[in-house]
Parts: sequence; structure tokens; C-alpha cells
Amino acid sequence: MRRFLIAAVVAGCLPASSACAARIFGDIRLDGKPVPEGLLIMVTRVVAPPAGDAKNKLEATPGPTDSTVTDKVGSYKVTVKDEGKCKLTLVYEKKPVSLEVFSYAEATRYDLILEKKADKLTLRRK
Repeated sequence: MRRFLIAAVVAGCLPASSACAARIFGDIRLDGKPVPEGLLIMVTRVVAPPAGDAKNKLEATPGPTDSTVTDKVGSYKVTVKDEGKCKLTLVYEKKPVSLEVFSYAEATRYDLILEKKADKLTLRRK
């Protein structure tokens, strides 16, 4: 019994492996209807350049990419490994369209609208 109690206390003190992960989720619509199933969604963490790097002062480098696909009702859920500024990219008809998003410790909902005007795609938050 004593060993079980010690193991339970030690396990409770260890951080969970998903504690650093953030979840971004939502629905995507095109012309008022859900987008098709199976569209690729990539979320890339944007990493700022080092403070002393004068050459790339305005450029941010991409971090690791997490991805998912839309389901049959145009919904998506993606777990991002780190918190902070990200770029969400949706691939529709082989054309990528992006939007800046933020991942937080708590799950964040991003309901999106995909617009097609004169063969140009835009993605915006609802």
C-alpha cells in the first residue's frame, strides 16, 4: 500500500506529455456550405529570428508542421506541439491559402470562410 501511495504521488508530480500541446479546431465553409472532406490543413509554428540576426530581422523561420484533413462536414482538429504564432495553410484544388493563427494552452476555435473571387482564394476568420 505504501509503494502504491508513493507511486501515485510521484506520477501526480510529473507533467503530462500533452501539457505543452495546443489544439486548434473549427469548421471551414465555402459559399455557405462545408468544404469537401479530405482537404489538407497544415499548421506551422512561426519562429522569430534570433535577436542579433540583422540579416533576417524581418523574416521568421518556419518551425515544425502539424497537419490534418477536413472531415465530411468540413470540420478539422489539429494538435500543435507548441504555443504561439502559427500559419494555418489549407490546400484547396491544389492551391494553398494561408491565415495567421495563434495556438494557446487552451483549445482555440477558428471557424473559417474560404472565398473564391476571380480565381483567387482567400481564407478569413468567420
